[in-house]
Amino acid sequence: MPSRRRLLAAAVGAVTVFGMAVAGITSASADQQQAPKTSTAAAVTSGNPIVKNIRGADPDVHVWDGRVWMYTSQDRPPIDSSTNYSGMDGYHVFSSTDMVNWTDHGEILHSRDVSWGSRGYMWAPGAARKGTTNYLFYPHKDKNGTWRIGVATANSPAGPFADSGRHIPDISGIDPMVLQDGSNYYLYWSGWKNEGGHTKHIPYVAKLKSNMTELAESPRAVDYGATNHKEGIFVFKKGTTYYFTYTDWQGETDQGFWATGSSPYGPFGGAGQLKGAVGPKPAGAQDHHSIIRYADKWYYFYHVGNYTNAAGEPGAGYRRNASVDYLHFRTDGGLKKVVHTTTGVNKVTSPDGGTPPGAPGRIQAEDFTSQTGGVRIETTAGADGRSIGYLTDGSSVSYEVDITATGRHQMTFRYASAAAGGRIGVEQGQTQVGATTAAGTGGWTAWRTVTADVDLKAGTKQRVTLTFEGDGGYLINLDRFDIVRR
Repeated sequence: MPSRRRLLAAAVGAVTVFGMAVAGITSASADQQQAPKTSTAAAVTSGNPIVKNIRGADPDVHVWDGRVWMYTSQDRPPIDSSTNYSGMDGYHVFSSTDMVNWTDHGEILHSRDVSWGSRGYMWAPGAARKGTTNYLFYPHKDKNGTWRIGVATANSPAGPFADSGRHIPDISGIDPMVLQDGSNYYLYWSGWKNEGGHTKHIPYVAKLKSNMTELAESPRAVDYGATNHKEGIFVFKKGTTYYFTYTDWQGETDQGFWATGSSPYGPFGGAGQLKGAVGPKPAGAQDHHSIIRYADKWYYFYHVGNYTNAAGEPGAGYRRNASVDYLHFRTDGGLKKVVHTTTGVNKVTSPDGGTPPGAPGRIQAEDFTSQTGGVRIETTAGADGRSIGYLTDGSSVSYEVDITATGRHQMTFRYASAAAGGRIGVEQGQTQVGATTAAGTGGWTAWRTVTADVDLKAGTKQRVTLTFEGDGGYLINLDRFDIVRR
């Protein structure tokens, strides 16, 4: 989340960011954990930063359906003289199944989409998922300049998100974060209080109503066993222990801190509990972190401000890029201090089969990595799991597919349409490789199949895109497609 507010002024397509084998780490102080020894064989690693195509900061990270989803703010040039962070706008989401190759699903929400808000000032977001609905909680200034927390929704974690049309009533603050604990969802955020002419930074928590857009109770100030919270709350649960983590961007050496508790409300770090530092001050920036467990390892996501981008622009505290390193636990359950590296983390295999599907093979339509045209994931009667709908003229969905052989293949699409149907085009990379016509079936759940011959080239993580054309409104619902060698 943007920090050091005292600093004064000084459309995007889907992009896959591939990792590489790199070497070298930053130095670590004696009280930090030691970096693991490397073998003689070069490992495939993510490198840091992991986001390089934009200034993607404030990573909020989750694991859903065997895939890691990372939501970021976007640093842009200031639009007024109040702070270097005034121009932040255009949230993005990235995803990966192996922690090395990251797909940018494009811009998912912009201030122009928020009717109640001002321009810019789209700071650190927090995502959540309930049922088949994905939520994006975001801090934004309203038209009066007051910090509010908005809520947007999407049918896919890849977005795009549509704003709910109003912010959460009666609260003000930044850095929203949502913890799911069973069937309950808790919203945390950072607020302020004036005490004797000095600004005190207060962490708050409240349970959300079932609609996820209102509080179910009055906010509670969090007792975290210290007084140095500034922003950037992230809470997770391991076993029966809740970990309350946060940022103190004034720390000269350490800026990420933690404390344990037995309730999502706290208190944390009190008698019988633990607390300490976990995140050192990142190079050129301030700490803002997320913590996840994936493929039996724990990861600490943060951002740095020392990356010079492809345009030759150097990084800064307000030109930041998301990074990731390993997180380790002490034997007593406490967090060891993270070691920031330029190497990043090793490539892994998704624990839930989230590696790219193969051809020959079956691909579920909802497993796309990016989309255009407002495609939605739906639960439709008769579908094999879920399906995608709201496909209109110009819509597209893209998939990462491992293709085993070069040559002629046949694709079989299972679809339904209460309209006239439409044309399905198939592209590999930027090349059109086949097409077919899907006629109307008489209903949105009247499933039929149609085939297309396509010429595919062998390769791993090949980008296969389905395009849709047709007259009128919605064209088809798509359940799945099979690819076989001819």
